[in-house]
Amino acid sequence: MKEITVAKSAGFCFGVDRAVKMAEDILSEGPCCSLGDLIHNRDVVEYLAGKGMKVISSPEELPEGGRVIIRSHGVSREMISRLEARGAKIVDATCPKVKHIHKIVSRASDEGRLVVVIGAADHPEVKAICGWCGESVVLSDWKALEEWHKSHPENA
Repeated sequence: MKEITVAKSAGFCFGVDRAVKMAEDILSEGPCCSLGDLIHNRDVVEYLAGKGMKVISSPEELPEGGRVIIRSHGVSREMISRLEARGAKIVDATCPKVKHIHKIVSRASDEGRLVVVIGAADHPEVKAICGWCGESVVLSDWKALEEWHKSHPENA
């Protein structure tokens, strides 16, 4: 029989581990909502649901003044504003590395630069990143970037 060795680094990345711990802490104080699945792990999402976390898909589903945790992938600036308008008690579990990207794209956008994101346009993290800047372009991979660059030389 072959030996199986589990890597020392097996498990969640820092941002996901942090978000789960934050969720467990807030749920120890009572029920809470999560704007979208907290992480991409159905078992953990179901575990947190068993502790009182309800997943909502829009700020309007949150009861006025309700508690909400922001997913590890982050959300757009507009989503934060919509939550604040509902008087939400927000716990931001956005990965600090993702939060740093939000600051970078926001600053670039404020400087009038076009933000180009390589990733899946429908992924929550990509949507959140694009939600922290003005104009943005999402391309699926480096080949799409090359093609886009050829057809948009003014953005070189």
